[in-house]
Amino acid sequence: MHDFEDPAWGPLPVRSAALRWLLLLPLTVLVLPLWWVVWILFALCMYGMASVVQLVVYMLPRTENGAIRMLDATLGRVPFIPRWCVTPVALVREGDTAYYRARIDRLVSRKTRLVETSHGLQRDLELGVHRYRGAGAGYVMHVASAQGWNLHPVLRSHPRRRLRLRHSGRP
Repeated sequence: MHDFEDPAWGPLPVRSAALRWLLLLPLTVLVLPLWWVVWILFALCMYGMASVVQLVVYMLPRTENGAIRMLDATLGRVPFIPRWCVTPVALVREGDTAYYRARIDRLVSRKTRLVETSHGLQRDLELGVHRYRGAGAGYVMHVASAQGWNLHPVLRSHPRRRLRLRHSGRP
């Protein structure tokens, strides 16, 4: 079991203003649109390749799980919003723990309502570090576990990068 009081599960350190404004903001403004174009092209290539693989699946039915895992493994490794990206919200709210906690409370509550009303069709929740940077992964787990969320049993979570949660299905 994880110790959510461990410093690795706490809030990430506050980035200096010079780092945010002089390095991360220009990097985000200049490179992020190019990153998104490359990501979309990569996704289209992977889906194109998946449609070709689908022909093989029709002939060899046992390969279907491998094809799905391959698609998930490749697109899941390349984040749509990279860790070096700094959003305007992160620029202004860096170090504001109350803002990030309120944001996590709203997000987990909304996803819990969605799971309970959709009868468990979308029981997974994936949070990138940009969502909980100021509050910490331990706070996310504290709030989420009170509403029936646990760490995903199959997909791995890393408190400094991404949390993958699964709802227990019980209100």
